Amino acid sequence: CSLSGLGQNSLFVMGNIDTAHHIGERALKMQEIFDSDAGKSKNLLHINIFLFHHVKPLQSLSKSLLEGYQSGMRTGDKDISMWLLFFNVSVLYMIGKPLGVIEQQCQACNTQMVELKEEDQASCLRMHWQLCFNLMGSSNSTVELIGKAMDER
Repeated sequence: CSLSGLGQNSLFVMGNIDTAHHIGERALKMQEIFDSDAGKSKNLLHINIFLFHHVKPLQSLSKSLLEGYQSGMRTGDKDISMWLLFFNVSVLYMIGKPLGVIEQQCQACNTQMVELKEEDQASCLRMHWQLCFNLMGSSNSTVELIGKAMDER
């Protein structure tokens, strides 16, 4: 995970996307070489959310985010796993998946987040979920996040 942090610093401090991308790829390679789930979920979260979305098609991130989710669940890192699920739903929205598909994902992910008592992630996800309802015309208010998933009042 420290290597992925170095990649983030290369991007955020020095503004060097090429170096950041190279370091991110090396971090993935090292994770693969050690064939360990230890820290894998956090590594995949940092690399995909902070680095790779600058240099890779967004469609390619979903597989890696879900891989990180699975790894985190295997190792008991439910906090990071739920953030990976949240960001995966965000990616689905950004790449233009049908709103009905996203709404179903939101429902399933929210259920899991609530069961695992990961309320920060569930709260963020409910905003996306209600946005889907609003955009699909399933809410009386299309400009406020008020409806089946949440009530911002």
